[in-house]
Amino acid sequence: MEVTVKLYGSFKEHAGTESIRVTISDDETVDTLLMKLSRRYPRVVEDVLDPTTGDLKENCNIMLNGRRIQQIKGIHTKLKHKDEVTLAPPEEASPEQPKQ
Repeated sequence: MEVTVKLYGSFKEHAGTESIRVTISDDETVDTLLMKLSRRYPRVVEDVLDPTTGDLKENCNIMLNGRRIQQIKGIHTKLKHKDEVTLAPPEEASPEQPKQ
């Protein structure tokens, strides 16, 4: 099973790519996905998680199939095969929409 992580703004710059495919297991969640990403892209995860609490930073937007994970179960949101996770800084919360 695998998910695709789409990166925008500073996340894309820090990773050096706009898309990452990650192999997941049946019980994978957003937080375990971030742990996997931190091994290869530590700067990206540093920008996403508060180092003291492990919670999402307020200025970070994580979307799962176009829906903010805060509207689901936060970093404990379960993932499934072919999900698309989007990491975007606040100014690019909706990458599909043109900037005004």
